[in-house]
Amino acid sequence: MNSTIDGKLFNDYRSKSYRAEMKHEVDSEISIVVRTRDVENQLDHLFKLLKSQTAQISQLIVVDNYSNEKKLDEMRNFLSREKRDLLKEQVQIKLVLLSNDEFTHQYSTNLGVSQADNELVCIMNAHSFPISSSWLEDGVRHFQDPEVAGVSGFFYQSNESFGKKLFYLFEGPLKNIDWISTINCIIRKSKWKEYPFDENLPRLIPEAKKYGGEDYDWTLEMLSRGYKVILDPKFSVIHSHNRSLLPEILRNLRNYFAYGKLREKIKKLDRPRESFTGVNYSEKKTEII
Repeated sequence: MNSTIDGKLFNDYRSKSYRAEMKHEVDSEISIVVRTRDVENQLDHLFKLLKSQTAQISQLIVVDNYSNEKKLDEMRNFLSREKRDLLKEQVQIKLVLLSNDEFTHQYSTNLGVSQADNELVCIMNAHSFPISSSWLEDGVRHFQDPEVAGVSGFFYQSNESFGKKLFYLFEGPLKNIDWISTINCIIRKSKWKEYPFDENLPRLIPEAKKYGGEDYDWTLEMLSRGYKVILDPKFSVIHSHNRSLLPEILRNLRNYFAYGKLREKIKKLDRPRESFTGVNYSEKKTEII
């Protein structure tokens, strides 16, 4: 697996794949977990993209790491409006509240997955945008294989001011195995119950507090237990923080090396192993919109 992929080759691959493959029927209900901090600038755009998917979702779970009560009220109003005007009654919306004191990458992800009612759970950020209307369907089809525990794709950036796209994948030390990223992935909840994202990881590896790494740890654990993890270019997203081009490049380079060092430490953990989540023992603050 290469650390970078040429954009033209990627587009050629997609077009050939779509011509060659017949449409897969999706009979599984899907929960989407969107992690956000308040109402992000393009959250409404993400909802429109989710609504247009060929594989329709049945449940949307928004984990909001809210700043204050005013921002939380804005989120409630936003979700109510979106349900009324866009998603209608076919999609259940849950709002999961997460304060700053409670937030960790690991806990916020576990909190969202714990609230999912379906076996297939798609995890993403509020600034991750599907590349096509068949994005979700392309990811879900891999679960026809019962040995698949998770599916992920690439994530690339779009900088509108320069009209350029930088295609990248944080591969770090990984060379020959695929790994999921909670920027954009689908997992089986039953496998998550076997091994939740490890909330002890920051205690074992301090860098995990800032950079997460729970998704890489989860991937290695699934592989050690004999399950499959798939990387599909068709199940990819545009992942952008709307920064100008140069600061974003510098940030990504810095993070690339930081994530690489973090993954090297995670690779040294014994397998298989046990993980910890406090989700089942803490009060869940969940609202149905």
